[in-house]
Amino acid sequence: MINRRDFIGGVVCGSAIAVDGGAARDPVAPPTPSPAPQPPPLPEHARLSFSQQGEDIVLFHVMHELLKIVTPTYLDVGAAYPVNGNNTYLLYTTGARGVLVEPNPALAAQLRRHRPGDTVIEAGIGVADTAEADYYEIKGNPMLNTFSAQQVARLQRGKTESVVERVVKMPLLNINRVILEHWGRAPDLVSTEIEGLDDAIVRTLDLSHLRPGVICAEAVPMTKFGRLSRITRYLASQDYIPRGGSMYNTIYMHSRRL
Repeated sequence: MINRRDFIGGVVCGSAIAVDGGAARDPVAPPTPSPAPQPPPLPEHARLSFSQQGEDIVLFHVMHELLKIVTPTYLDVGAAYPVNGNNTYLLYTTGARGVLVEPNPALAAQLRRHRPGDTVIEAGIGVADTAEADYYEIKGNPMLNTFSAQQVARLQRGKTESVVERVVKMPLLNINRVILEHWGRAPDLVSTEIEGLDDAIVRTLDLSHLRPGVICAEAVPMTKFGRLSRITRYLASQDYIPRGGSMYNTIYMHSRRL
């Protein structure tokens, strides 16, 4: 079993020299900082998760134990933050590497800084051959930024003040071209969290030639009326079945890999 608990923290401190009337005094030692609070040690059988609701733990076991892949590859579309709420960071800590697609410049910079082993693409994924599109930045919550005007309309319901901070033009890329340019074949995992466009993006995947073992999409497997969701019906027609997930994300596996 790969150890997921060994993490290293660093502390940076500095000192200052007081200057009075141009004459330097003896250096004054800075006050000793209080030690940063440390999380309690994990119980022996606990699992450490970074995603919204434990999806990354399911992905960890699917990749390493069910599919027996030592160093998985992933395409993370709508990666957002490098660690917090991220579906692929746990895999990253075990040596997995991949491509992170994130149109938000501030978040893309964080991804480059904290995930140096991954390739970061500062753009969006499109559903047609459009070179660019409106990107809606949502006030106070970049995790809700979206290319979907319909998603913005849903967020706006019941509110008088606009939920949109600003709208910018961002480049769009085709998901199949991204895959072919970076791997030449399907990665082991495709993860999408793109606020209302997951179904449309998943449908652009060329599953006849580029068939990942696992697809994790921001979608539910079943509607509140007890019917299979649209994305679940489509993926079932492509031999993918739901094998786990959360209230927000569903993990689909290629049935022939089981």
